[in-house]
Amino acid sequence: MYDFSKQISSFHNQHVRLSNDQRADMKRRRETNLDRIEKGLEELEKPAFKETINQGGYAQKTMTQAPESDQESRYDIDLGIVFDQDDAKGPRTTRDWVRQAIARKATNMKNDPVTKKKCVRVVYADGYQCDFPVFRRRWTDAGWRYELSSGDEWVASDPAAMNQWIEREVYWKSPETSGSYQLRRVIRFGKFFSKTHAKRLNRSFPGGLVATALFIECYAADDGRDDRSFRETLRNLSLRSKYTPVYANGDQVSDDKDTDRIGRLIDQAKDSVKELDKLDADDTTDSDANKIWKTVFRHSLFDDASKNAANSSSAPLETKSALGGAGLAAPFLASKAAAALSDSEKQSRMESAVSARKESGSGGKPWAE
Repeated sequence: MYDFSKQISSFHNQHVRLSNDQRADMKRRRETNLDRIEKGLEELEKPAFKETINQGGYAQKTMTQAPESDQESRYDIDLGIVFDQDDAKGPRTTRDWVRQAIARKATNMKNDPVTKKKCVRVVYADGYQCDFPVFRRRWTDAGWRYELSSGDEWVASDPAAMNQWIEREVYWKSPETSGSYQLRRVIRFGKFFSKTHAKRLNRSFPGGLVATALFIECYAADDGRDDRSFRETLRNLSLRSKYTPVYANGDQVSDDKDTDRIGRLIDQAKDSVKELDKLDADDTTDSDANKIWKTVFRHSLFDDASKNAANSSSAPLETKSALGGAGLAAPFLASKAAAALSDSEKQSRMESAVSARKESGSGGKPWAE
């Protein structure tokens, strides 16, 4: 497969992974909402919560930026609110305490907080969404046991254990030892991919824990090659049945409503693998790779890269006649014109020179694999 790993890594760092500023903003919102709930419960003369449990992509470090085509999409923050069992009332009543507490203190909300089946949801005017699942806990000989307020029932649940499971999977399955874990990046790529095509097709795709568990299940490790790892992960996903339940930490996390959503993701994976398999051709160029990855992630970064390559190839230093036979790097860097270029311009022109040499048929093909 044509090695596009550096470009895909750059895409991940710039446009997929949350920036430090975005994570800091989400942490600030988390703390603000905790303060609102604490003060609101006090004013309502309700029992205080005893602890909180970070959940979802924020806790698991798998949140992604919004797709380029959907800049208004929501950033979800999941934060469990835990009461002692002796303090909690019925599931609906206890959830409503949290809803009232937020409504009493919150501002800048798009709508009033609403009580959902498993959480209290707050949607802010700037697109952020905060979900607050409500739990009760009791002490046992084996430690704290947690139950989630779900509809009219308290259901056994252990969100912290789910976070720990994902962390273990990322640690053990990722091939790298440099302090950066490939599986977590592939999960981010997968969630970004799912959100991008859900917006493009205006259809629901799996999200949250179901999407995360699917990409863990289908993950194909490939040390140093995130581009190839993601393609092979999509291939594994494309061979899966949409009717097979999705499991995380031994628990089934999908239900009937997810079947068609998973099916759409599988179909999109099949289409993308067909495109990405074209990168196995020996005569693949950077321009080809940009076009194909553009079909996968639908991002203008790949348009810009194609334009830059085209502009560079029109410069005198990149013509085939300027290359001579073997050894294209030394004469290029030795020229006075090249010496005046910035490092980024040198790199761009060097890449174009490699492309031109490949097209001329001279030399080996280190780019093919």
